Amino acid sequence: MANAGRFDLVVRNGAVVIPGVGITAADIGISAGRITALSDELGGPAEETIDARGKMVLPGIFDPHTHIGNELSYEEEAETETRAAVLGGVTTIGIFLRSLEESYLLHLPAFRKAMDERSYVDSVFHPQIFTEQQIAEIPRYAAEFGIRSFKFYMSGMPGIVKSVTDDVLLHGFRTVAALGADAIACVHCETGALIDQARKELQKKKEGTLADWEFAHPADAEALAIQTALYLAKIAGAHLYVVHLSSRQGLEVVRAARRQGLQFTVETTTPYLGIASDDPNGFLVKMVPPVRTKDHHDALWQGVVEGSINTVGTDNTSRVRATKKPEAGLHGSRPGLPALGTHLPALLHYGRLRGVPLELLVERATRAPAKVYGIYPQKGTIAVGSDADLVIVDLDLEKVVRAEDLMGMSDFSPFEGKKLRGWPVATVKAGQIVARDGKIVGKPTGRYLPRAASNRKPDIEWLRRAI
Repeated sequence: MANAGRFDLVVRNGAVVIPGVGITAADIGISAGRITALSDELGGPAEETIDARGKMVLPGIFDPHTHIGNELSYEEEAETETRAAVLGGVTTIGIFLRSLEESYLLHLPAFRKAMDERSYVDSVFHPQIFTEQQIAEIPRYAAEFGIRSFKFYMSGMPGIVKSVTDDVLLHGFRTVAALGADAIACVHCETGALIDQARKELQKKKEGTLADWEFAHPADAEALAIQTALYLAKIAGAHLYVVHLSSRQGLEVVRAARRQGLQFTVETTTPYLGIASDDPNGFLVKMVPPVRTKDHHDALWQGVVEGSINTVGTDNTSRVRATKKPEAGLHGSRPGLPALGTHLPALLHYGRLRGVPLELLVERATRAPAKVYGIYPQKGTIAVGSDADLVIVDLDLEKVVRAEDLMGMSDFSPFEGKKLRGWPVATVKAGQIVARDGKIVGKPTGRYLPRAASNRKPDIEWLRRAI
């Protein structure tokens, strides 16, 4: 089908992966930052053309779970970490903002300004809620800044974040639910008392390995917390989003709840899908919850395939070796790792090793999180009218992961030294070529995305079925 319009950019000859539709040969016409034509043979002139012959064209990846500003200033990481993201094919991120005591009203204008002025990717915000004042202000965060998702920690991390008690969690759930059916309550599900006891026992061990760190955050603590969160969310009528599912035991609870008809969303991360607790990079891959033994990989991948796990993110928390301190061992090294730049390659590499269809991998990383967080079809698909955020991927391209090639602030990667197969060769953001052949070639075009209330509950059954 021909098209006589004039385009700013045309992506020609690629195999286009459209979530919910499949893989089709098509040209994509882009004008003013939007997709304006999708055809098997686009005519008409274009200011610029990408020949994607032999490549896959995917929607820009939406990583719903990132942390910005934990190491450098928020403004600095808004640039460095989103640069790594867009180089790796990620064009939209969800950011878990952190203010342990103060009102977010003091900080949200600056957070938004940084994303509008310095970011290479678009973003939505998920404030982390710790105090009664912050709970009381949730309606203002929604009304004044277009925020529809909020995070609660059932178990904190010493020196980093604090946990909330069940009564505060229930109050938070009720406040989020009152915003409307589309509002999301994200929860770090670990049972604090079990974690505290496990850490106390582990303190008796003076030295240890990454595998020992798993005992500080037992899988049973995750499973029990998911049960508690599900019950409280049911009481409150809140949409529960379980972040970073890490264990087989947690997945068993999820499956049981699905069989009971409960509707909620579950996320895992690419580090949990690709890195095990015997990894030779040792404490460089220390995170919370921990990476676990390979039998948990098997379970989590099955959960991704069957739809018990709906979305895949990274839990990106960028650090450098000097502050990560892997040499400080079991008790002295810090959790948190950079994963934005390797998110898509890791998903493609480990997913295809297990025979997971490409369409399903793309679904979990694009349309599913975009629907949950209320930014679909602006994001998460390739369709006329959608934002022109695309990633062109060479499925056969192999690279050994080196931190310096990822262009973030970190001088290590959790996948450091591993050969991954399937890498972006170009990223189009807002209709402009921003990354090509492992280099940044464009300017930051990111912006913060306020979300309007829709009062439409995400169709979780759709998320489970969708491929």
